[in-house]
Amino acid sequence: MNVLVVTEIRLYREGVAAALRVLPDVELAASAATSAAAVTSARRIDCDVVLLDMGMEDSTRTARALVAARPHIHVVALGVKEDGPEIVACAEAGVAGYVSREAGFDDLAEALRAAVRGEAPCSGKVAAGLIRHIAHQARLRQHGCTPIQLTRREREVLRLLETEMTNKEIARALDLRLSTVKNHVHNILTKLGASGRAEIPQALARLDLDPVPEPAVG
Repeated sequence: MNVLVVTEIRLYREGVAAALRVLPDVELAASAATSAAAVTSARRIDCDVVLLDMGMEDSTRTARALVAARPHIHVVALGVKEDGPEIVACAEAGVAGYVSREAGFDDLAEALRAAVRGEAPCSGKVAAGLIRHIAHQARLRQHGCTPIQLTRREREVLRLLETEMTNKEIARALDLRLSTVKNHVHNILTKLGASGRAEIPQALARLDLDPVPEPAVG
């Protein structure tokens, strides 16, 4: 299988590429340091699997763009938290497999092979998170008129999203970690029923948002 490695960290990129070269059934097709370069490479070369570092900014958007550019490509998410909302965001973006932060090289190799076979092996934590999300979405559909509630922090992030700030800019503005902002953005999109930032205005127009209560004093 031909593999495209995508991560902005050069040492990480070269290390993963060197490790993959020892596998008899893997050929490194290319590597990319940016989302734009990844999509360009996916369109230009014939690769089976994209190994995408989820620590990159807008990594889920990159996954979605890769799948849109080459529907046959299997995107494997590298470095995900097994029990975080990032798992659901990956699934919604079309990711075919997961390699957690605690995984070893053997796990990585098996994830690539499984993706090519059309399988998506995952840990119990990942499976439980996906099942909880499906159940939550089912409840929302059953109670379609239930107002959507955003926390105060989510409202702050939402206001900045409406100004078209990037996740990194929002993190600086609110003095938050980038990973925390990504989690807030994912939660906001899920609550609004939007698949991406572009759908936020339409979602806000059709939904009745409950006000966030003022914090208690004393």
